[in-house]
Order: sequence, then structure tokens, then C-alpha cells
Amino acid sequence: MHRLHTAGWFSVLAACAGLWVSAPAHAVVPAAKPTESSNSEIVTVRPFRATYRVSAGVLSGHLVLSLEHRTGQDWVLTSVATTRGVARIFRRGELVERTVLRFTEEGVIPMEYHRDDGISGPDRNAALIFSHTDGRVYGSDREHTVDLPLDGGVIDRLSMQVRLMRDLTAGLRPEEYAVVDRGEIREMDIGYADVERIEAANRQFDTLRIDHQSRNSSRSTRLWVAKEYDYLPVRIEQKRHGNTEWLGSLQEVSWGEIPSEARKNAAKRSP
Repeated sequence: MHRLHTAGWFSVLAACAGLWVSAPAHAVVPAAKPTESSNSEIVTVRPFRATYRVSAGVLSGHLVLSLEHRTGQDWVLTSVATTRGVARIFRRGELVERTVLRFTEEGVIPMEYHRDDGISGPDRNAALIFSHTDGRVYGSDREHTVDLPLDGGVIDRLSMQVRLMRDLTAGLRPEEYAVVDRGEIREMDIGYADVERIEAANRQFDTLRIDHQSRNSSRSTRLWVAKEYDYLPVRIEQKRHGNTEWLGSLQEVSWGEIPSEARKNAAKRSP
């Protein structure tokens, strides 16, 4: 029986929950450094709401990913995955992930992350607090108690999606991220291919193809991101041992404006 997962980008998309499986990381990966032309520049991403159709064999569902400005420096990225059609015979409910994050000169930093898994069950829930004062991340993820250092720009797996969009918008091509997952810090390797033209949301896109994978993991994720959409993925594919497990395709997206309050507060350096 197929099983539908989602995440963040993102991972996402970070894009589907429970997909980043690897051996424990051996080092914390520094955040990508800006180029000279973008040094000290606060780069933000426009608010958006994107809907994806996700298919895994005969099963299907949809994923809604949205980025909203909350207040001051805080933004909220939310991912909601639901089953549909025949898939609801096997799995009902919603998988909801939410991260509170901030845009800074160094990039995107998470403040808190929550996962409420109404599809697989509460044993897959998570709650993380990123204490930048203490320099640690605390909380729980599934059966794991989390108490880890924040050195080197550690992020949660949902905020990885916005960090990737922000870094690409800033003219960067990060090769690694350090992601908190299952009670560990895991290294995510990122690779880039040539521009590819694909169809999504009833139109053609010239996309940058990106592959990312946790080290020593059998699963890999491929994203096709569109520059005109602030590098939002328009297509997502996950493979395991070279075989496609699921596909996601953008159906529609709506964009908002960056509030003046957010522009003003972005100029302040976050802790």
C-alpha cells in the first residue's frame, strides 16, 4: 500500500514529512555566505499560497504551502497535506506543519516549528523551539527529545524551503544545509542542473532543477523551481533507490505584497 507523505521544503519542499532519512551528521554546515554585491542586504520572499497535486501510484492528495507575515520580524510558513479520492479509504485527516521564521542579513532563521500529523498519528508529531539566546534548539520530534546546538545556521526541514528560495533570490547557490530531523542534525547536500522547460499550472516554465538528499540516505528529492515565482517549486519528485515514489505538481499560486512593517523590521538585525 502506498503512503502519502509531505513536508517542508521545501523541504520544502522541503516537501514531504518523514522523507529525510540519513545517518547522523558529523559536522554542522555553515550558512551560505552572500556574494560581495549582496553583502548586508536583507532579502525577503513575497507572501504566497501555493497548491500542489501529489500522486503516489494510485493514491493522490494535495498540499497547500503558504507564507504569511505575522507581525514585526515574524513570518509563518504553513504546510497542509490531505488525502483525496481513493486515498481517503486508507488515510484520513491532515498533516499540518508550521514554522515561525525571520529574514536576516545572514538568511532565514527559524524561531519555532510544529508538526501535527493527523494522517499517520500523534506519534509522529513534533514541537521545536529555536532559542537563539541559548544557542540551542529544544523540544521533541516523534519519540526523540531534542536538545541540540544551533551552530552554523541549523534550520528545521520546513523552513529549508524558504531559506532555499531566499538564497537563490539573493544570487546564492548553497551546496549544503544543516537540518534538525528525528532528534539529530542531518546534513543535506544540494546539487544543481541546467535550466529545463516544463509545464505546470497550465503554462510553461523555464526552471532550475535542484536535487537534494540527506547523506547516506536512499531517498532523494528533485525540485524544478521558477525564478519568476521567487524560486518556488513548480514540480517535485521523490525517488528511492532510483525509483519514483511520488510526484507533486503546482496547480495554482497567489502572491501578496511584502508589508511595509516587514520591510522596516527586516532592516533590524535578528538575534
